[in-house]
Amino acid sequence: MDYREQAKDLLKRKNALVNAYAAIREELGALEDERASCKSAIARAKEQGRDYTVFEDRLINILAELEDCRFRKSVVERELKKIERGMNALDEYERDLLEGFFCTPCAKISEYLMAKYYKERATLYRDKLNALELFTRSVYGLVQL
Repeated sequence: MDYREQAKDLLKRKNALVNAYAAIREELGALEDERASCKSAIARAKEQGRDYTVFEDRLINILAELEDCRFRKSVVERELKKIERGMNALDEYERDLLEGFFCTPCAKISEYLMAKYYKERATLYRDKLNALELFTRSVYGLVQL
């Protein structure tokens, strides 16, 4: 198994994971607010002697959604921590290479990086492979099985 391919996939998903993490946090907050509203609605209905089963059913659904949301958040956090751990093992040049080629690729990234770091194209691509290998070792512990 070649873990470099998994590392590339992880890097390509970085921006989506960051966006997903923000969206999940917002969803979690909204569900917590809705849970609090349901609990207070149940309490009011009990005080007034009204039927509160509708609110209890909704509360059960909200609790299930909260559990699912927390699970998804933990998965996304784990993936983001892998990326962070891998990026921390690199210097600024290597991070720029991986960011530019995998995380936010654009058509002229090699020309931009060549000008920024005064490197030849062949050197840039060789350094990219070295940075990817270092990132992969930092995240997965090995490059290939």
